[in-house]
Amino acid sequence: MNLKILALDTSTETGGVALLEGDVLRTQVQIRVAKTHASQLWATIFFLLEQTGWGLEDIDLWAVTVGPGSFTGLRIGLATIKRLAFATQKTVVGVSTLEALAFSFSYSPYLICALIDARQKEVFCGFFKSTPAGKVEKKGEPRHIKPLQLTEEIDEPVLLVGNGAMLYQDLLKEKLGPQAIFPSPHLHLISPFVIGLLAGSRFQPDYPSTLDEIRPLYIRPSDAELNRHACQGRGTIKYENRRVGSNPIFELTHKIQ
Repeated sequence: MNLKILALDTSTETGGVALLEGDVLRTQVQIRVAKTHASQLWATIFFLLEQTGWGLEDIDLWAVTVGPGSFTGLRIGLATIKRLAFATQKTVVGVSTLEALAFSFSYSPYLICALIDARQKEVFCGFFKSTPAGKVEKKGEPRHIKPLQLTEEIDEPVLLVGNGAMLYQDLLKEKLGPQAIFPSPHLHLISPFVIGLLAGSRFQPDYPSTLDEIRPLYIRPSDAELNRHACQGRGTIKYENRRVGSNPIFELTHKIQ
């Protein structure tokens, strides 16, 4: 049986929805928004379902990006997909935004560095290498970093992809020279189709929907939280990454007065 999958991404300013049947794309929409995806997300979902002739009850698997990315965007996407999964009692699978970006280059001979704008003059980044099976495997854990600091860690040709790579393209080219490889602009977008493919490859028919386990991958506190703690403590805060189960999250440790 070919799974019918609805895949959703709201992690960056350009989000999207895709419907797949097995590994075949049935329909897909990507929209760049000025503020948040909340205003048109439900309308987009039902529009695409209407185009394919599917109903909510026909979906076998729900897929969503869990981050890193926009804190507001991730919350919108996760809340939406959890409501749909709960209503239909079907499984939901979370997919890393960084892995989704890297997957489009699963046959690249180069190191792959997926970069998403984290604001605060930082990027969320993750390194990947392609495998002989046509997949990608991560090299280390995702993190946030200053772009200049990132260039100091790279000593080989690297394929740089994502809106963070586009935003800091001039700096990356200046510091890395010919080692910096940039794909075509359309490949810097997170593809809902790819999200659906990755989720479908991880689907287990007897695996129950575990909505509580689908959590956003923030990596660091939001801008609002950083600003609030800075104002309250009249300084900055220190935070560190840690894990809860299989979920890397951040932990605020103390204020620096």
